[in-house]
Amino acid sequence: MKITRRQLRRIIKETITESDPRRPWGSYSEKAGDSYSDTIVMSPNGDSVLVDGMETYLWDVPLQLEIASGHSMGDAEAEALMDVLEDQRAGGYVELSVEYKNGRWSW
Repeated sequence: MKITRRQLRRIIKETITESDPRRPWGSYSEKAGDSYSDTIVMSPNGDSVLVDGMETYLWDVPLQLEIASGHSMGDAEAEALMDVLEDQRAGGYVELSVEYKNGRWSW
């Protein structure tokens, strides 16, 4: 099947206009009632991670999770999360599922 340049431009334009400009990379997050879950992955550039589809530096992950979920994270939880993310980054790739449920953060 051949595709013309015009068709390709139309497909790209449709894809760009359908995506949310605030979340250019898409999102794995789910929010239902009082619970929230997301999978934090390394960004395409490799210098940050994606939280709710937003490119976020490691030190800003707890704040971005709070903004996305509406639930704050305690200092001890934030430090533990940062340790896990830094360990994964040192290993070469970051992929971590996080969840807020029943008043607690877990990963």
